Amino acid sequence: MIDIKLLRENPDGVKKNAARRGKQQYVQLVEELYHTDKKWRDVKQEVDDLRHQRNFLSQEINKAKKERKNVDALLQQVKDIPVHLAEREERLALLEKQAHELLSAVPNLLHSSVPLGKDAADNKILRSWGRPKSFSYALQNHAELGEALGVADFDAGRVVAGQGFNYLLGKLAVLDLALQRYGIDFLKEEGFVPVIPPILLNRETLAGAVDLSAFEQVIYKVDQEDLYLIGTAEHALVSMLKGKILQKLPLKVCAVTPCFRKEIGGHGVDTKGLFRMHQFNKVEQVIFAKPEESFKLLEYMQKLTEKFFKSLKIPFRVIEICSGDLGAKFAKQYDIEAWFPRQGEYREVTSAGSCTDYQARRLNIRYEENSERKYVHILNNTMIATSRAMVAILENYQQKDGSVLIPDVLQKYTRFKKIEKVKE
Repeated sequence: MIDIKLLRENPDGVKKNAARRGKQQYVQLVEELYHTDKKWRDVKQEVDDLRHQRNFLSQEINKAKKERKNVDALLQQVKDIPVHLAEREERLALLEKQAHELLSAVPNLLHSSVPLGKDAADNKILRSWGRPKSFSYALQNHAELGEALGVADFDAGRVVAGQGFNYLLGKLAVLDLALQRYGIDFLKEEGFVPVIPPILLNRETLAGAVDLSAFEQVIYKVDQEDLYLIGTAEHALVSMLKGKILQKLPLKVCAVTPCFRKEIGGHGVDTKGLFRMHQFNKVEQVIFAKPEESFKLLEYMQKLTEKFFKSLKIPFRVIEICSGDLGAKFAKQYDIEAWFPRQGEYREVTSAGSCTDYQARRLNIRYEENSERKYVHILNNTMIATSRAMVAILENYQQKDGSVLIPDVLQKYTRFKKIEKVKE
């Protein structure tokens, strides 16, 4: 959530910033929050005045009694205060709840460098790396190829769990594990601390990491339990320091976890295969930083992930997300889109973003500097979602005979150089 002081001091500035996102409901939210907060402050003043009046009269009554003076007039004045106070305290609690709900829904403040745009069509291509390879033979769909090689069983996954769940077998399963371990080793070299986090979070904690009103339809809830399966390790990693005061920044952490999401595509490669699944594995990186270092570290995280995909020798391009396509918690975000030759297009494989202090305020994560406590900035980035990376490898490294070469940097993890058809 944003700092309510910013809205009180500069409501027009906050409103203009929200308007850059191109969604009128955000502007309306800011206006409604401003007026609700104003009502709360007015009622709060009334409550404080009544409490002060009650305390003052109580002291006067005690003083008069000690001096054996008549206190009837004072008692008459104080008699109605509890009723008026109770009414206003009830009103104050209601306004506080409404203001908190509105504050949680108002989007983060956009960084001034974020390009204006309505939707994904207006996202800005910053740079590209690698030359898409030309193939003299027709490439197979990665799902059909995986089944033909005997390293995936998508039908069995649907039978036991439903669409979006799959079985990976043999060398494809090892490739998934290799990508996970390579991602973690890559980040360890950069000083990231590996973490094995919970993959279940309670509602209060999850609501601190993500806007549940927008995300609740995507995540899985455990029936009859106050627990949700994480949609990304980011949720568990940022929540790890909930309520903490940090002494040393930046703090860099990473994790590899299964992730669970209800969303799934509607056609083509999205409905069968690995590109978009209900369960997938992902290596995530999170940095807790001082505000003045936040956007420099965002560039660092982004370049780090580009270096990772360069090592896999998968062509990609870097996209800067425009204001209208930016998630509510982000102040600035980049995507990497890898080249998928069979599909003949670039598709998103990673996202790196700065949430500034938006999540930290929800989770009450601060740092101490010169005896002053301030909210940290939190950044997150997908190091690699292994399912999408495997699709890119199956397409970019596919050979004429249907076999698939393994990128050089992964071979020390897989202990093999090629995925070939499993012998019957």
